[in-house]
Amino acid sequence: MNTALTPDFTKIPEQQQAEVRQLVIHGLQQAKEGNTRDFYTVCDRLEKKYTNASL
Repeated sequence: MNTALTPDFTKIPEQQQAEVRQLVIHGLQQAKEGNTRDFYTVCDRLEKKYTNASL
């Protein structure tokens, strides 16, 4: 007897949101430490990347 494995697509957006949150938290920590060269450039790049991202 074979069973088909179907991915749970409802969890994918939640996983992506968690990953983005972690990236943002890490970026804010770097900014507080002064480890970024141009914080606004990074924010602009992230905004362009995620503004047109498919959901």
